[in-house]
Amino acid sequence: MTHAQKPQYLKSVILEEREDSVLVTLALGEEILGDAEYFGYGIDYYGIDGSGGKRFGVRFGNGGVTAPIFEWSSATQANAGNVVQLDDGLVIIYPDASLGVDEVGSIHAFTHVNGDDVQTDQEVTVVRFRPSA
Repeated sequence: MTHAQKPQYLKSVILEEREDSVLVTLALGEEILGDAEYFGYGIDYYGIDGSGGKRFGVRFGNGGVTAPIFEWSSATQANAGNVVQLDDGLVIIYPDASLGVDEVGSIHAFTHVNGDDVQTDQEVTVVRFRPSA
């Protein structure tokens, strides 16, 4: 396993909505000790009225690396992202994706190991690139 393939605590999270994709940048810190069959990171958010929203995630396990998007309103999931591993973090690119809400209300990132949350409520910076009219 490379350093990025061992569970680590999140240090910072940036969620960027671009014109034709969503980009997630995770800065990773200290390794989470213990045995990990699988682990991952995710960002959960909803609109300001509590509706809509999605979960952008990445999961490492025996089946490899997946980067799913889960839609809260329709309860559907698609493995849509491409994961780039860095020495100190991850960049996940979700092509043809959007945040799906006009304004983000509640948002947080989390880390899980073997299905158990080990870090919750990590702050997320949201950046939206919108073309000028």
